[in-house]
Amino acid sequence: MIRSKLGLLGLCAVVLGVMAMSASTAQGALWWLILNAAKTTATELKAALTGKSDSTHLSLDAELIGFKIAVTCTAFTFNNVNLELFGTLTTGGKAVFTGCKVFETAPLTKEYKCTVKSVGAAAGTVESNELKGKLELVSVPPSNEIMARIEPTAGPTGNLATLRFEGAECVLPEVNQLHGTVYIRDPFPTTHRLEHLIEPEWVHTNIYIGGHSAEKLFFTRLLGSAWVKLSGAHLGLDWGVLDF
Repeated sequence: MIRSKLGLLGLCAVVLGVMAMSASTAQGALWWLILNAAKTTATELKAALTGKSDSTHLSLDAELIGFKIAVTCTAFTFNNVNLELFGTLTTGGKAVFTGCKVFETAPLTKEYKCTVKSVGAAAGTVESNELKGKLELVSVPPSNEIMARIEPTAGPTGNLATLRFEGAECVLPEVNQLHGTVYIRDPFPTTHRLEHLIEPEWVHTNIYIGGHSAEKLFFTRLLGSAWVKLSGAHLGLDWGVLDF
């Protein structure tokens, strides 16, 4: 439950506004909530997000035709990703990773003789395909945890991103599609603050490169953490999840 200094009138306004919406549109009882500068009332959505890496590297660990790989990137940001009504994220938004290289699985001591990028991007830049996201209450025994579910707009069998490995001496396949669903967790989602630290959650995240198999689901992992905050008209405001 919300523990911020949100006035009763502000909370009522949010709840009444939600109740006035079509029940068929609502996604449940988890909503984004942004506080004004005085932290007394709620501000309106939508709100643009921006991000920065917290870890030295953000990494995709996987196995590809018998080769273990670790695609590591030093920075990331969002492209048209906003907090939207009903606890959702903008459909069609993208994540952009830069400073990307491909190594053998950690520790990152041996780099493949390959550059990595997405289609049409500069070497070292990986842009996801169009994504969609929403808040969910996920079972994590002995209780439940609020997470954001991220997947391609086409659903979990769609394409999260296409990785291109290039180079005259590169031994990896050139074109590789990443599929599946990613769950993102925040240790304190209902605490309204300027920045939130997020990281991929392993148990419920299911991603794979190429064809689906239990082995690929086991070996494919996202690692690292990042800070996310609001930008644009909502820059400098505290935000979080309203759980009611």
